[in-house]
Amino acid sequence: MKPKFVRTFVLFILFVSFAMSANTLMAESGSGPFVVVIGAPAAGKSDSSEMVSEMYGIPTIDVRKELLKVVKKEAAKTSTSHAFRNSKRGAAGIKRRQAMQEAVKKLEAGELVSDDSLNALVASHIFDPASSGGFVLDGYPMTVSQAEFLDSIVEVRGMTPLTVIYLNVPDEVALQRMKDRGRVDDQSDFAEKRLATFRSMIGPLLDYYGEDMVTEVDGTQSRSKVAADVSEGIEQR
Repeated sequence: MKPKFVRTFVLFILFVSFAMSANTLMAESGSGPFVVVIGAPAAGKSDSSEMVSEMYGIPTIDVRKELLKVVKKEAAKTSTSHAFRNSKRGAAGIKRRQAMQEAVKKLEAGELVSDDSLNALVASHIFDPASSGGFVLDGYPMTVSQAEFLDSIVEVRGMTPLTVIYLNVPDEVALQRMKDRGRVDDQSDFAEKRLATFRSMIGPLLDYYGEDMVTEVDGTQSRSKVAADVSEGIEQR
């Protein structure tokens, strides 16, 4: 089988397996869940977020991908003409693009991105009507201050309670997965720095949320077992 077909087939099987429980949850609450997926680089956050999105029919907010989209969008806006680039509007666009480019560079280098950049990006998606019925947040929050900001806006939107899924994998597994997928920010120097940055943040973040809000899932399990544990964690909250 081709990889794309296998991926689609597995997603379909998982969707059928958990459709009944997902439909029950939505019938009771009137909406899908509000989920945060956290974990080390290459812990499987994007994969798990995609599965939750498929199972519950809710959008995924992938912070890294959204940062890249903003950079490309601003680049397109500010490269149209010399006159536009030199106007106030063009100058503001260039400044936004530079700020987002800097944020992407920091993410790739394993450094912390400013709260302002990420908070504004996340808020724009959470206040989007498409997220009102539920969402999966991938790659955010990374710090306690970001978690506090997230709590404040979901409370305003009535999007409580949040379900926090923590995908836990050993460092050696995360490093090997980063090496295998070969992304620019997965190169050895960056990979170790990104992992060290994550380890310095995850303890305080888990303490902030507490055991009542966090479901810890073994990210080294099979894809189907991870999906089952994630789904169970969502329903139990």
